Amino acid sequence: MTRKKLPVILEPEEAQNLLRQPNKRYPTGLRNRAMMSLMLHCGLRLSEVTNLRPSNINLTKGKLRVESGKGNKDRDLAIPEYLTDLLDSWRKKRPQGDYFFTTLKGEKLSSRYVQNMVKRYSQKAGITKNISPHSLRHTYATQYYRQTKDIETLRRILGHSDISTTTIYITLANIDVENGMKSFKGFL
Repeated sequence: MTRKKLPVILEPEEAQNLLRQPNKRYPTGLRNRAMMSLMLHCGLRLSEVTNLRPSNINLTKGKLRVESGKGNKDRDLAIPEYLTDLLDSWRKKRPQGDYFFTTLKGEKLSSRYVQNMVKRYSQKAGITKNISPHSLRHTYATQYYRQTKDIETLRRILGHSDISTTTIYITLANIDVENGMKSFKGFL
């Protein structure tokens, strides 16, 4: 039986520090913070964030339609209230284009750009873990499960067709149990 390596996740302080790195005064910084925030606070995949269209985001209703290329399972998610101002700021500044997150010329962002951007900001934040856009999704899922213990809702949020795919987050959420046991001094 081959052992599967656990995904890399950020601790809450690391995630907050990562999101502070892009400078919102610049259009690209605003865009990058909004993209990483959606991955960290809604559990979006890289392809889902780069394929978002302006019509997929309804800030008035706080809704997000994720058109998933994976399994062709579209899903509707709630946009956390604390993200609406950030997304609205980008919406007002974004160049015209088919996609919500674009280059400054209105062209679609490449996956490679987003991967390099996340890596660059994580290094700038002093995070020594090997972070990727998917790490942000893993971080969201782990934190969601830690707080709610609701694996079925998490499965639907993430767009997994099989619950067994989602159960990895039970293991990740229980790492804090293991760490607590290590710090326990016993009775000696």
